[in-house]
Amino acid sequence: MIVKNPVLTVSAVSPKQYPQDDLPEIVLVGKSNVGKSSFINTLVNRKKLARTSSEPGKTRQINFYNMDNQFYLVDLPGYRL
Repeated sequence: MIVKNPVLTVSAVSPKQYPQDDLPEIVLVGKSNVGKSSFINTLVNRKKLARTSSEPGKTRQINFYNMDNQFYLVDLPGYRL
């Protein structure tokens, strides 16, 4: 699948901010600083759609990326063990 128009829809901090449409969601979860945001950028062939940082723990919201109104890629904050 080629995504032509990926868009950051919302950076949510509470469930009432989540998108209200019925699009499917693919959720990326993992430890801090393993490359979840870089993976999103690679998938859609964009360098700066998802913000990346060399400092662990920068993602603090749940980021919803709309992929051509077909589905959402959801970037969750990382966790630490």
